[in-house]
Amino acid sequence: MAKTRTTSTERPAVGREVPLHRRILWGLGGGADGFIYNGVNGLVDQIYVVAMQFDPRWISLARAIPRLLDFVTDPLVGHLSDNTTSRWGRRRPWMLAGALISALVCVAMWYPPVALGPVAVQAFILGMLVLLFTFGYAMFTIPYTAMGYELSTDYNERTHIFQWRMYAFAATGFLTPWLPKLCLMFEGDKAEVLKGASGVHVVSFIVAGIILLSALAPILGCREHSIWREGAKVRFFDAVRFTFNNKAFWPLVIGNFFVKFGMCLTGVFFYYVLLYHVGGGNMSKGTTAWGIFANVINISTCVAMLPMVKLSDWLGKKQAVVICMAGSAVAYATVWWTLTPATPYLSLVTAASIGIFTNTMPMVVNSMLADVCDVDELNTGHRRQAFYSAVFVTCDKMAMAVALALQGVLLKASGFDASLAVQSAETVASWMKMLLYTQPTGFILGLICVLFYPITRAHAMATRRELDRRQAEREMSA
Repeated sequence: MAKTRTTSTERPAVGREVPLHRRILWGLGGGADGFIYNGVNGLVDQIYVVAMQFDPRWISLARAIPRLLDFVTDPLVGHLSDNTTSRWGRRRPWMLAGALISALVCVAMWYPPVALGPVAVQAFILGMLVLLFTFGYAMFTIPYTAMGYELSTDYNERTHIFQWRMYAFAATGFLTPWLPKLCLMFEGDKAEVLKGASGVHVVSFIVAGIILLSALAPILGCREHSIWREGAKVRFFDAVRFTFNNKAFWPLVIGNFFVKFGMCLTGVFFYYVLLYHVGGGNMSKGTTAWGIFANVINISTCVAMLPMVKLSDWLGKKQAVVICMAGSAVAYATVWWTLTPATPYLSLVTAASIGIFTNTMPMVVNSMLADVCDVDELNTGHRRQAFYSAVFVTCDKMAMAVALALQGVLLKASGFDASLAVQSAETVASWMKMLLYTQPTGFILGLICVLFYPITRAHAMATRRELDRRQAEREMSA
């Protein structure tokens, strides 16, 4: 590899703020993340389970398989991005490819070959979800997250940067919950029969356009400012070994695994409770209830973002995450009393609490991961932000894969019948119990893990000073 010298003007902001326009442009990429993850994925239940009445066990398995494949592809994408040399940098070529694949798939996946029979349709659904998540989503989000790590080396500024990604992600949350409702609106009087299966063809083009536009903001608007080291590229298995030896990394990974497993295992029941219980089985009323519930989550997320940043600056990142996890456990424990048709407005209390505690947590966790990457660089001499992002996301997806594989089994075992407009009281009660048992437990276990995270503010700043000293020596000797 040719030697590349980093000038002082190319280095990331150290001890100062990243310009506002750069924060915003990078943060807008969170819109693509949100529309792929929640927009496209959120329509799968409405179209393939509710409208087309496919066995939810198969749909959940089709969702789980791409996450299992990610065990190999995510670290590989991260490793390739870290070691890419091009005139466009290490991150942007991968991000562009991922955005294009995701936009194309989000349109194509709603045209299953029904005439070829159910087996062909099932294979089609699986293929589309593999293309979307194993390739498109991974190729965009992993380098995109690594780009965010590299925008600044300042302890507090990293949290401030990821705040803008969460603003964009939350903004998509105002729109994505209404996509099933929008599908029904395009169907007009036939909505209660078609249930979105036709309207999704129009909606998917809108979603694809938003994915591309929001992804292009960081691709075209953010010049990469990585600190390039002189020397050979890191071999893949060396990267794996270095990562496993980083003790600061694993409390975050394991804690996030428990949180994500609990949330994904029964999270889909929020939608079914609001659709069939609060909405009384009426598609229009149920999708409206879901849209309002999700919008309150995102409003409270936007309101809570700045206070959570200030809390992190004041107490430290670890303490802020512990508060988020404890608050989330309490928030999800309220569902039994708030998700009822008699008092539907109480569900908004749960929604607001989720927005305040659960949805602001990734902002701080990502900032902590940037500090983990500094510790790794200090110990190994290599900068591997994308690989760390990939491993973290892969473990996240492993939790999702197992949970999603079980999700359809739990839905079927609850007595759910897509042909019925109203589900039985026993079915609804089983949904509520599963939400109550699993969601808070995941956060409590995650909290215990995060207590073992060793990087304090003083530790992170000392690490950064040593890295800056080494970099200054390399520049003077070059």
